[in-house]
Amino acid sequence: MDTTSNQLSASSSSSSSPLSQSKWDVFLSFYGKDTRKAFISHLYSALDLAGILTFKDDPALEKGEEISSGLRNAIKYSRKCIVILSENYARSSWCLDELVEILGCKRTANQVVPVFYYVKPSHVRHQKGSFGEALEVHKKRFSVDMIEKWKYALAEIAELSGYHLKKDANETEADIIQKIVETVAPLTTTNVLHLEDDLFGIDSTVEEIYQRLIVESVRAIGICGMGGIGKTTAAKAFYNKYSSKFDISCFIENVKQNSRGGSPLLFLLKQLLGELLRKKDYVVRNIDSGMRQLKKILSSKKALIVLDDLDQSSHSEFLSKLCNLCSAGSRIMITTRDANLLNQLKVDVSDVDIYMVKELAQIDSLELFSYHAFRKLIPPENFRELSISFITYAQGLPLALKVLGSSLRGRTHLAFWKAKLEKIREFPEQGIQKILQMSYEELDDDTEKAIFLDIVFFFVGKDKDDTVHIFKSCNFFPDVGLPVLVERCLLRIDENNKLQMHNLIQDMGREVIRGESENGKRRRLYLHQGNACQALENLEGRDKIDSLILDLTMSRERRISAKIFKRLHNLRLLEIINAHDVEGKFNNLFHELRCIRWSHCQWTSLPSSFCPQNLVSIEMPFSELKTLWKVNMPPVSLKTIDVSYSKNLKTIHDFRDSKLVEKLLLFGCKNLLKIHPSIGRLTRLGHLDLGECQRLKKLPKAIGKLTKLGHFDLRGCHSLERLPNPINQLTNLGYLNLGGCSNLERLPEQLGDMLGLKMLNVSYTAIERLPESIGGLTNLVSLRLSACKNLTILPNSIWKLKLLEVLQLDESSKLERLPENLGKMQSLKVLKASRTSIEELPDSIGLLSGLEELGINRTKVTNLPNSISNLTSLTKLHARQRDMAGITFPDALKILNLESLSLRCNVSVCLPIILSFTSLKSLSLANEGEILPSGKTLSLSKLSNLEDLSLDNFTSTGSYFPKLPLNVKELSISGHASLEQLPDLSNLKRLERLYIFKCISLQALLPLSPHLQSIRVIRCPRLQNLPDLSKLKKLRHLAFTGCRNLQSVVIKPSSLQVGLDEFSSFEAHLPNREIAEWFSFKSCGTTVYLDIPRVLGDDFLGVALWVVYTCKTAMFDLWIRAVITNMTEGSEEEYDMYAQTAKRVGEVQSLVKCISGDDILVRSGDRIKVSFESLSSHVYCSDSDDEEVCGEVNVEMCGAHVLQKTLLKKKIVSKKRKRKSAFK
Repeated sequence: MDTTSNQLSASSSSSSSPLSQSKWDVFLSFYGKDTRKAFISHLYSALDLAGILTFKDDPALEKGEEISSGLRNAIKYSRKCIVILSENYARSSWCLDELVEILGCKRTANQVVPVFYYVKPSHVRHQKGSFGEALEVHKKRFSVDMIEKWKYALAEIAELSGYHLKKDANETEADIIQKIVETVAPLTTTNVLHLEDDLFGIDSTVEEIYQRLIVESVRAIGICGMGGIGKTTAAKAFYNKYSSKFDISCFIENVKQNSRGGSPLLFLLKQLLGELLRKKDYVVRNIDSGMRQLKKILSSKKALIVLDDLDQSSHSEFLSKLCNLCSAGSRIMITTRDANLLNQLKVDVSDVDIYMVKELAQIDSLELFSYHAFRKLIPPENFRELSISFITYAQGLPLALKVLGSSLRGRTHLAFWKAKLEKIREFPEQGIQKILQMSYEELDDDTEKAIFLDIVFFFVGKDKDDTVHIFKSCNFFPDVGLPVLVERCLLRIDENNKLQMHNLIQDMGREVIRGESENGKRRRLYLHQGNACQALENLEGRDKIDSLILDLTMSRERRISAKIFKRLHNLRLLEIINAHDVEGKFNNLFHELRCIRWSHCQWTSLPSSFCPQNLVSIEMPFSELKTLWKVNMPPVSLKTIDVSYSKNLKTIHDFRDSKLVEKLLLFGCKNLLKIHPSIGRLTRLGHLDLGECQRLKKLPKAIGKLTKLGHFDLRGCHSLERLPNPINQLTNLGYLNLGGCSNLERLPEQLGDMLGLKMLNVSYTAIERLPESIGGLTNLVSLRLSACKNLTILPNSIWKLKLLEVLQLDESSKLERLPENLGKMQSLKVLKASRTSIEELPDSIGLLSGLEELGINRTKVTNLPNSISNLTSLTKLHARQRDMAGITFPDALKILNLESLSLRCNVSVCLPIILSFTSLKSLSLANEGEILPSGKTLSLSKLSNLEDLSLDNFTSTGSYFPKLPLNVKELSISGHASLEQLPDLSNLKRLERLYIFKCISLQALLPLSPHLQSIRVIRCPRLQNLPDLSKLKKLRHLAFTGCRNLQSVVIKPSSLQVGLDEFSSFEAHLPNREIAEWFSFKSCGTTVYLDIPRVLGDDFLGVALWVVYTCKTAMFDLWIRAVITNMTEGSEEEYDMYAQTAKRVGEVQSLVKCISGDDILVRSGDRIKVSFESLSSHVYCSDSDDEEVCGEVNVEMCGAHVLQKTLLKKKIVSKKRKRKSAFK
């Protein structure tokens, strides 16, 4: 046996050492087939995390009949041998030889530990049961002497003291493993730190930290993260695993807590020296003498020093000195909530790294939660969905998962779990709250705390720069406060510059705000229940309120009187939700107002009496505004104006008095006709969004004066015909989006003068060419030219774009060739040229060593150049050609590490190359070879990482189907002409989406994976046999179109309810000509009325809608609008529903759609009217940002059904509905 290949050490360095030179703490002997995947895997992991160097032998890897000298040395130099005696252990002669060798080297009882793994010690001792049977078999092959040796060894080990696992015992495998670790731990060369046995997801964290520390230039690493994220656990696990690789090591725990009072540095020195010298109560008289002693110790030894939970800036100077005292190869690890401590250290020590501990992945979260709730890794099936709700709430925070799981242990009633979930959403667990609130309490001053609470209350998910302007106007010093919150892990700024928080951090902040209210210090108020306006008017102490959210969603009175704001003298932040109007005069109000946020504002212009002179931000999207100001001037301090989607807005006021405005958002103002020329006076404007201003024909030349403009969005401006020439003066512009400007025929010739441009999108325009000056855009990173229908050629200068990473040319159908010098664009990572007319790739493409994605689907390219094998970074290749002969490519392509492949080829010929791409996650395969003969074996099972698989035109002479990989999540099958029945898909445990197109012989869909979430079957005319779809408990989307033999699909209420109960919506497209009988409200025609039950409460899930319709036009997408009118409340809402593509005029189809209770405003006893109408056009999101022309439909029948939870068999349990209250 080649033992070197099986050597598993605690570090990458030891794993490459010769085995004979290694010394091990433990040698494991076991029979792999019995225990490898479960008990041995968990035991080895537990020993490894405890820092115990373990050699794991595995007879499954044996290559010869004799034990090698390397294995003998491993046994000889191990301090202890653990032998797992399982049922089939004696069937392996290798195991028996190993046992003889172990007992020969380790005759003392404390050196060999037997584990009787569900076998009786007496059967081992006397060779009964499977042990006796195994020896009888061995007698046929081996000598009498060898059999006697084995018998003696089995009898001897059975006499030793060890551990016995029994099926009916109280002790679990986890208990035994913990005992083994505790027994072996004293043998290790370093102190083993105690770790809980619930270390889910810790291995990858430890490995990531290790990978950073093996870099020679890194001497210190800080492990940072929010409270409860697992910083100390990660540091301990790392210490246990790797401390033996150092000459000396120590772990100082809870530095902050233990060094309170006196001199923190002196106390830390005392702890540090005491641990390094292994002396308790070590005396350090002063800092100077302590540092001298520390220098003497560290100067000649490679040390690992871990300091847990540091937070004082005074520690920074000490850490700097400590780093300089350490010898080469030493490492210092710090855990802290305050990243600024490490930033201070970086000033003096350059080789410092910061590792931010990540939240647990969902699978690890579920295992950790289940371990504490059920003492097993997988929750019972009936608790699974609720368990997922709890881990979603915890958002990967280990502390929260432990606390919540433990609080539910032993609770076997689902009602308790549901009540618990509702409670923690309203009142967070104190055990979690206390830990998280420490970070808030440790903020240095009240200003930082005020910034934090304002973000919790008003700014989560909002743009950082906009928020900074508001905070500055309040004298909050956000340039100091925001970095502090980020460093303390209370806040993060995402890739879109938005302020984000962990849910539990936000909940903690809400509790602080609630506490302020209870103590009579109410400053932030969220009113949303009952008559919110009346509650505000009657509120005592409202003059202290500076932040208000007024939500009238649940109020019967939707009008607001200006007088309720009269005593709110300190109001800074105001949000109004679902108010129909605000009436009255605003004179002498809102002097301190900095931000007003009012979506769907009903004003046609801002009232003349509304003039808050300190206003910084006005956010009124979806408003009825026709203009902003009519008479009075805008506030001079205004920085942000957002009136996006204001459909009545035709013009914007004179900008002469708005010189401080930095952001102007007019996206979706589809009737905006012109921009006032005074916009050129906005010399500070950095962000201008005119996207989807569909009637805007031209821009004023004054646009060229906006020299600070960095972001300019014009996407979807269909009427825009040209750009003003002065636009080339925008030298600071970094982002220019012209996508969907379908009438734009040319770009300015001097475009290349815009030196700051990094992203240029000209997709879906009418341009014929790019200006030659484009080569001057030397900072351009992304150039998007998709679907430019008139583009025929790229300029020669394009190769000068040396920083370009993304070049999109797909669907520019007249483009015939790529530049020969394409290879000079050395930064290129993504090249998309699908659906163009190019016939070949230039040889220079092989020079693009950083290219990661290449798309040439449906082009005329039939051969890939040999140089393509040089694209070592390529992970995505899409080459499904329009030529029916497919594509050929060189064998050298095998060396690429592809993760996504789309290909049209002769599958029989190309399969060996395809199977060589073992890292594939996505594969789209169209067969263009000969018809596959019946019975021919074609297997894709080797592609074990494959998740998305599409198979097209796999025609055979029988109902043959390829063997599929087990990890597939999405499966698409099309053009399989002879397939009569799907293969058994029930073994594909991860399959979520199944799509079947044009399989003309398909008759049945049996059986299916129970985990399916989406099924779509199109144009399978013989299909008639379906399984019971109600058994697919996760099904969310269902579609059957063009299946003539399928007259009806049975839909049960349970299918609809499951989807809504998990906060997602069920949707179905069916051939049914009638509405299901169980639908409560049905009507012929386009309108149906329904009554909401008078006892509703928490059982209300939503409303299911059913429409039976015929199409007036074929080959167009169909959209149906549902207009839901609450006749009791007088409110109206619209829902646009996609109704598939019609193939034949007059074809009858059904659409079933569920609307969640969170998305529809109804109360108990309300009378509801639902009307359905056909849409002739529908605005949708796509690369073109275009408006789609739709087919027309006739609504024949319609129905509605109120969906409610069923907690008992036929009993609907109703409770008073509670909505989540963020503040009281």
